[in-house]
Amino acid sequence: MKTGMPLVSLQLILLLGLSNANAGESRVFKAVDHSRKTIYHSPEKPGFTSWVGAWIMPDGDLMTCFTQATGSIKGRRLAPKDVQEKLNWPPKGAPGYDMTGLELKNVHLRSSDAGKTWMQVSADPFKSCMNGVTGEAQTALADGTVIRGVFGLYLPYDRDVPKTGFLQRSNDGTKTWGKPEVLLDPERYTTWPRRIRVLRDGRIIVLMGVGHFPTSSRTREEFGSAVKPMLVVSSDNGRTWEGPIAAVQNDQPDGWTEEFDLAELTNGDLLAVFRRTNDTKRWQGLLKKSNKTWVAGKAGPSVLPHSGQPELLASKEGAVLHVATSGVHWTVDAGKSWHKLNVPGTVYYPRSVQAKDGTIHVFGHVGGDDAYGKVDQAIVMDSFKMVKE
Repeated sequence: MKTGMPLVSLQLILLLGLSNANAGESRVFKAVDHSRKTIYHSPEKPGFTSWVGAWIMPDGDLMTCFTQATGSIKGRRLAPKDVQEKLNWPPKGAPGYDMTGLELKNVHLRSSDAGKTWMQVSADPFKSCMNGVTGEAQTALADGTVIRGVFGLYLPYDRDVPKTGFLQRSNDGTKTWGKPEVLLDPERYTTWPRRIRVLRDGRIIVLMGVGHFPTSSRTREEFGSAVKPMLVVSSDNGRTWEGPIAAVQNDQPDGWTEEFDLAELTNGDLLAVFRRTNDTKRWQGLLKKSNKTWVAGKAGPSVLPHSGQPELLASKEGAVLHVATSGVHWTVDAGKSWHKLNVPGTVYYPRSVQAKDGTIHVFGHVGGDDAYGKVDQAIVMDSFKMVKE
């Protein structure tokens, strides 16, 4: 006669207990008033508009930005061999990904009526063989300054910029940009800024992929195979930076990418969600606040399915949203449990903001990581509010 409970049954009871505890959570959310609309299309068809950023200006205006390419689909020269070898670009057998010879612009749109109408305020040009160098890492400070992170390695035709991650700032609503401001010592690090977040206390954090080697010493693929998710923090509006601070523990397995996001919890901890190279699910972890910095806990697989760059939104309602093409999920217990929200999955590489009236706006682009001219891309905005059931 068996006197002990089987391990599997015990685990099941524990899981059911956790599930029931979550079901008893007083904050259960649903989305209302969902809408989706296209807010921009390139002047050409098929259009190339991708890799969006999104933020809210101090006056409440919505802003979004993205990379636009126009020009001939065929007949363009490819990047010089040395550039191709340094950047491992275009991908083997896919010359359409080489953007050399196209008219590339960082387009910025602004809306003063909650996204009903949009005005183009700027479109600064750049030259690259890559299909985007900035956009996703962009936000506004309390004084109206807009700052953006740029991956200088992706600007091989501009010899004057650092070939690592740097910031630029605009004091006129993105019409003009200042000189590059390097985030970490280029003699020691190569960095790729992926997100810029402003914390409740006014400090700024930049989320980056970091290679612990000098700028320009590795190819793009070598950088990618050695990158670690890290962040730097500034208490003086980005003039000086402390870090890098590891977002994962040093003894965690390899396979990280530069793509991750953080959401600030009410106690000052940071919930982290990571994209890894070969996993079918997201990984997640918690960075515990320790005085003015954070200490990474152990990260592990989550229930969230694989998608592109992770996107988190700390909502005014107290839930943290994970926004992805695979769906929108929410958590109120620092990622211990995730619940799917009743809205469709987003378009590609979403960025999200929440307006003062509680409306959540999600921006992204139609298509995916596409070769030039293969897909008719456009910029799309989803909008909804979140209420308690």
